[in-house]
Amino acid sequence: MELQFTITPEHTQIRIGKLLEQAMLKDDQLQARLLGYVTRFQDRLLAPLLFLLGLVGGMLAIYFPARELSPQKLISMALFAVIFVVCWWFYSGRLLSHLRERIANNRAKPRAPFRRANQRLIEIRIRTMLKTVEGAYCLQFDDLGFTLINTRGKGAKSRLAWGQIVRLKVTPDFYSVACAKLDSEDKAYHIPRHSDVMDADSYQQGLELFLSRVPVSAS
Repeated sequence: MELQFTITPEHTQIRIGKLLEQAMLKDDQLQARLLGYVTRFQDRLLAPLLFLLGLVGGMLAIYFPARELSPQKLISMALFAVIFVVCWWFYSGRLLSHLRERIANNRAKPRAPFRRANQRLIEIRIRTMLKTVEGAYCLQFDDLGFTLINTRGKGAKSRLAWGQIVRLKVTPDFYSVACAKLDSEDKAYHIPRHSDVMDADSYQQGLELFLSRVPVSAS
Protein backbone atom coordinates (compact mmCIF):
# COMPACT_ATOMS: atom_id res chain seq x y z
CA MET A 1 0.00 0.00 0.00
CA GLU A 2 1.20 3.50 -0.76
CA LEU A 3 0.21 6.93 0.51
CA GLN A 4 1.43 10.24 -0.88
CA PHE A 5 1.42 13.58 0.88
CA THR A 6 3.39 16.80 1.27
CA ILE A 7 4.61 18.61 4.36
CA THR A 8 4.10 22.27 3.56
CA PRO A 9 5.13 25.61 5.09
CA GLU A 10 1.61 25.74 6.55
CA HIS A 11 2.32 22.47 8.41
CA THR A 12 5.57 23.98 9.63
CA GLN A 13 3.79 27.06 10.98
CA ILE A 14 1.25 24.90 12.80
CA ARG A 15 3.96 22.77 14.43
CA ILE A 16 6.09 25.77 15.42
CA GLY A 17 3.48 27.03 17.88
CA LYS A 18 3.27 23.78 19.83
CA LEU A 19 7.01 23.07 19.75
CA LEU A 20 7.81 26.64 20.78
CA GLU A 21 5.45 26.36 23.73
CA GLN A 22 7.14 23.14 24.87
CA ALA A 23 10.64 24.58 24.33
CA MET A 24 9.83 27.74 26.30
CA LEU A 25 8.44 25.65 29.16
CA LYS A 26 11.68 23.66 29.30
CA ASP A 27 13.71 26.86 29.05
CA ASP A 28 11.75 28.46 31.90
CA GLN A 29 12.32 25.38 34.05
CA LEU A 30 16.05 25.47 33.23
CA GLN A 31 16.25 29.18 34.05
CA ALA A 32 14.47 28.56 37.35
CA ARG A 33 16.93 25.82 38.30
CA LEU A 34 19.92 28.00 37.36
CA LEU A 35 18.49 30.90 39.36
CA GLY A 36 18.07 28.58 42.33
CA TYR A 37 21.73 27.53 42.12
CA VAL A 38 22.88 31.15 41.82
CA THR A 39 20.66 32.20 44.71
CA ARG A 40 22.04 29.54 47.03
CA PHE A 41 25.60 30.36 45.92
CA GLN A 42 25.11 34.07 46.56
CA ASP A 43 23.50 33.49 49.95
CA ARG A 44 26.41 31.33 51.09
CA LEU A 45 29.18 33.62 49.82
CA LEU A 46 27.69 37.06 50.49
CA ALA A 47 28.79 37.35 54.13
CA PRO A 48 32.35 35.94 53.81
CA LEU A 49 32.94 37.86 50.57
CA LEU A 50 31.94 41.21 52.10
CA PHE A 51 33.99 40.47 55.21
CA LEU A 52 37.12 39.70 53.18
CA LEU A 53 36.63 42.68 50.86
CA GLY A 54 36.32 45.07 53.79
CA LEU A 55 39.23 43.59 55.72
CA VAL A 56 41.60 43.30 52.75
CA GLY A 57 40.55 46.69 51.38
CA GLY A 58 41.36 48.37 54.69
CA MET A 59 44.71 46.61 54.92
CA LEU A 60 45.66 47.69 51.41
CA ALA A 61 44.61 51.27 52.11
CA ILE A 62 47.06 51.33 55.03
CA TYR A 63 49.82 49.62 53.02
CA PHE A 64 49.61 51.96 50.04
CA PRO A 65 50.99 54.28 48.73
CA ALA A 66 54.37 53.87 50.49
CA ARG A 67 54.36 50.09 49.95
CA GLU A 68 56.52 49.29 52.96
CA LEU A 69 55.74 47.49 56.21
CA SER A 70 56.96 49.66 59.05
CA PRO A 71 56.19 48.92 62.72
CA GLN A 72 53.68 51.78 62.70
CA LYS A 73 51.86 50.29 59.71
CA LEU A 74 51.76 46.85 61.29
CA ILE A 75 50.25 48.32 64.45
CA SER A 76 47.72 50.29 62.36
CA MET A 77 46.76 47.14 60.47
CA ALA A 78 46.29 45.20 63.68
CA LEU A 79 44.13 47.96 65.19
CA PHE A 80 42.09 48.20 61.99
CA ALA A 81 41.53 44.43 61.97
CA VAL A 82 40.29 44.49 65.58
CA ILE A 83 37.99 47.46 64.98
CA PHE A 84 36.69 45.98 61.72
CA VAL A 85 35.90 42.61 63.32
CA VAL A 86 34.07 44.30 66.21
CA CYS A 87 32.06 46.50 63.84
CA TRP A 88 31.29 43.49 61.64
CA TRP A 89 30.07 41.56 64.65
CA PHE A 90 27.60 44.27 65.66
CA TYR A 91 26.46 45.71 62.32
CA SER A 92 26.87 42.98 59.67
CA GLY A 93 23.46 41.48 60.36
CA ARG A 94 21.66 44.71 59.48
CA LEU A 95 23.85 45.26 56.40
CA LEU A 96 23.45 41.72 55.10
CA SER A 97 19.71 41.81 55.68
CA HIS A 98 19.42 45.02 53.64
CA LEU A 99 21.58 43.65 50.82
CA ARG A 100 19.66 40.36 50.67
CA GLU A 101 16.40 42.30 50.48
CA ARG A 102 17.75 44.39 47.59
CA ILE A 103 18.97 41.27 45.79
CA ALA A 104 15.61 39.52 46.28
CA ASN A 105 13.74 42.56 44.91
CA ASN A 106 16.03 42.66 41.89
CA ARG A 107 15.43 38.96 41.20
CA ALA A 108 11.69 39.50 41.40
CA LYS A 109 11.73 42.08 38.60
CA PRO A 110 10.35 40.72 35.30
CA ARG A 111 12.85 39.87 32.60
CA ALA A 112 10.46 40.21 29.67
CA PRO A 113 12.94 41.68 27.12
CA PHE A 114 15.44 38.88 27.77
CA ARG A 115 12.72 36.23 27.56
CA ARG A 116 11.40 37.64 24.26
CA ALA A 117 14.88 37.61 22.76
CA ASN A 118 15.40 34.04 23.93
CA GLN A 119 12.03 33.06 22.49
CA ARG A 120 12.95 34.51 19.09
CA LEU A 121 16.20 32.54 19.05
CA ILE A 122 14.39 29.31 19.96
CA GLU A 123 11.73 29.97 17.31
CA ILE A 124 14.42 30.50 14.64
CA ARG A 125 16.09 27.20 15.62
CA ILE A 126 12.77 25.31 15.51
CA ARG A 127 11.76 26.88 12.20
CA THR A 128 15.11 26.00 10.63
CA MET A 129 14.78 22.39 11.82
CA LEU A 130 11.21 22.03 10.53
CA LYS A 131 12.05 23.59 7.18
CA THR A 132 14.39 20.68 6.46
CA VAL A 133 11.49 18.18 6.49
CA GLU A 134 9.21 20.11 4.16
CA GLY A 135 8.60 18.39 0.85
CA ALA A 136 6.77 15.57 -0.92
CA TYR A 137 6.66 12.10 0.64
CA CYS A 138 5.61 8.60 -0.25
CA LEU A 139 4.60 6.25 2.59
CA GLN A 140 4.83 2.58 1.60
CA PHE A 141 3.82 -0.16 4.04
CA ASP A 142 3.36 -3.91 4.06
CA ASP A 143 3.06 -6.75 6.58
CA LEU A 144 6.58 -6.11 7.95
CA GLY A 145 6.64 -2.34 8.40
CA PHE A 146 6.71 0.93 6.53
CA THR A 147 9.12 2.98 4.45
CA LEU A 148 8.94 6.75 4.29
CA ILE A 149 10.50 8.20 1.14
CA ASN A 150 11.24 11.86 0.50
CA THR A 151 10.44 12.00 -3.21
CA ARG A 152 12.25 15.29 -3.75
CA GLY A 153 15.96 15.93 -3.71
CA LYS A 154 17.98 12.76 -3.14
CA GLY A 155 14.96 10.66 -2.21
CA ALA A 156 16.02 9.85 1.38
CA LYS A 157 14.40 6.71 2.83
CA SER A 158 13.53 5.71 6.38
CA ARG A 159 12.41 2.20 7.29
CA LEU A 160 10.69 1.05 10.49
CA ALA A 161 9.27 -2.37 11.37
CA TRP A 162 5.88 -2.50 13.07
CA GLY A 163 7.38 -4.10 16.15
CA GLN A 164 9.80 -1.20 16.60
CA ILE A 165 7.04 1.35 17.07
CA VAL A 166 6.65 2.39 20.71
CA ARG A 167 4.63 5.62 20.36
CA LEU A 168 1.68 6.82 18.29
CA LYS A 169 0.64 10.39 18.97
CA VAL A 170 -2.40 12.08 17.45
CA THR A 171 -2.64 15.84 16.91
CA PRO A 172 -5.23 17.81 14.93
CA ASP A 173 -2.94 17.74 11.88
CA PHE A 174 -0.59 14.76 12.22
CA TYR A 175 -0.13 11.17 13.25
CA SER A 176 3.33 10.82 14.78
CA VAL A 177 5.00 7.42 15.12
CA ALA A 178 8.35 6.75 16.76
CA CYS A 179 10.65 3.91 17.70
CA ALA A 180 12.44 3.83 21.05
CA LYS A 181 15.48 5.70 19.72
CA LEU A 182 13.45 8.50 18.16
CA ASP A 183 11.18 8.70 21.20
CA SER A 184 14.19 9.15 23.51
CA GLU A 185 15.27 12.08 21.32
CA ASP A 186 11.72 13.51 21.29
CA LYS A 187 11.50 12.92 17.52
CA ALA A 188 9.03 11.03 15.31
CA TYR A 189 7.82 10.40 11.78
CA HIS A 190 4.99 12.86 11.09
CA ILE A 191 2.20 11.79 8.74
CA PRO A 192 -0.43 14.43 7.87
CA ARG A 193 -4.04 13.49 8.56
CA HIS A 194 -5.01 14.94 5.19
CA SER A 195 -3.21 14.80 1.83
CA ASP A 196 -3.20 17.50 -0.83
CA VAL A 197 -1.93 15.14 -3.55
CA MET A 198 -4.35 12.18 -3.20
CA ASP A 199 -8.07 11.71 -3.32
CA ALA A 200 -9.39 12.37 0.19
CA ASP A 201 -11.33 9.08 0.52
CA SER A 202 -8.45 6.98 -0.83
CA TYR A 203 -6.00 8.68 1.52
CA GLN A 204 -8.24 8.20 4.55
CA GLN A 205 -8.80 4.51 3.73
CA GLY A 206 -5.07 3.96 3.34
CA LEU A 207 -4.38 5.89 6.53
CA GLU A 208 -6.85 3.76 8.48
CA LEU A 209 -5.16 0.61 7.17
CA PHE A 210 -1.77 2.00 8.17
CA LEU A 211 -2.98 2.83 11.68
CA SER A 212 -4.50 -0.64 12.08
CA ARG A 213 -0.99 -2.09 11.66
CA VAL A 214 0.54 0.12 14.37
CA PRO A 215 0.90 -2.09 17.50
CA VAL A 216 0.50 0.68 20.12
CA SER A 217 -2.47 2.76 21.21
CA ALA A 218 -2.79 6.38 20.19
CA SER A 219 -2.13 9.11 22.75
